[in-house]
Amino acid sequence: MDDSAAIRFSGRGGGVFQGSVLLATCAAAVLAAGCAARPGPGVATLSTTVPASSALVLPAPGTLSIVSVIQRQYTNAIEQQIALSTSAATSGQNFISIQAFGPAETVAMPGGTLAFKPVQHSAIRGEMRAALPGRALAISSNFVRNGYGPFGYAYGRGAGDDGCLYGWQQIRADETDRSKLNSNGSIQIRLRVCQSGAGEKELVEMMYGYTVVGGFSGATWNPYGTPPSVDSGIGGGEPLRVAIEERKAPAKVVVESDARVPAVRRLTTERKPVLRRTDTLDRGDTVIVPSPTGGAVSETEGEAVVVPSPVCVTSASGSATCN
Repeated sequence: MDDSAAIRFSGRGGGVFQGSVLLATCAAAVLAAGCAARPGPGVATLSTTVPASSALVLPAPGTLSIVSVIQRQYTNAIEQQIALSTSAATSGQNFISIQAFGPAETVAMPGGTLAFKPVQHSAIRGEMRAALPGRALAISSNFVRNGYGPFGYAYGRGAGDDGCLYGWQQIRADETDRSKLNSNGSIQIRLRVCQSGAGEKELVEMMYGYTVVGGFSGATWNPYGTPPSVDSGIGGGEPLRVAIEERKAPAKVVVESDARVPAVRRLTTERKPVLRRTDTLDRGDTVIVPSPTGGAVSETEGEAVVVPSPVCVTSASGSATCN
């Protein structure tokens, strides 16, 4: 790599000069405190693995988990490729990548300068071919936006019943807000995901739900621009009322059952009314009950009926004859 310490050093004086300088350095170190070796080999790379807690962007909650985060630093940007969990039949790794532009030179050997590339369909198609080789994805013509602004996506079918999506978004302040001292930062985000049995609507929700949690502080590197003003109707103006439907108590519903309840038979003794002389029939007639020794008179339709009492005569032989 042309930006490593060894190559830059040998390029200035050649191999002989490099060896003589190393011997002189080691000799000076022996005279001072001994020539001590470094504890372990060094890795000549500009990409490092950082913990998941250092990810600059998080996937939508409840979707895919972070597997690893690979970070690469430049003099003007930080780039992270965040590997996401994958359980699809389509080959390749799900990921969400971010490029945050700002003063990022915090290491001894930054990876040069990262070129800013605006979003163009020709470049996006090349990215999709690299991320999803052999898969035909159709770029959606729908205008969609999340909390950070408009974004684009392409959807297609993967291996088996996999649904695949490639999404992109550029977060940058409007040109009228950008100046040398304000809103110079920008963020590029890419999402590649394939999931078994997933449809377009389900995968697009991942573009709506991700959260940018890192960036550069200060107004100079603000990628979001001037925040929009608050609606004038909030916190003032005329009272705002909404139509509230009155809730009525639910009517009582009587459920009739087809099952008949068997009647309980009560054993009761019916008492016949005792007719007295003052009792009156429905027709208004009066019935007089005679005493055993006398006759009784009953009126029927205006005529008086005399009922004689029985008169019995006892003969000499002891038999009784009643008239």
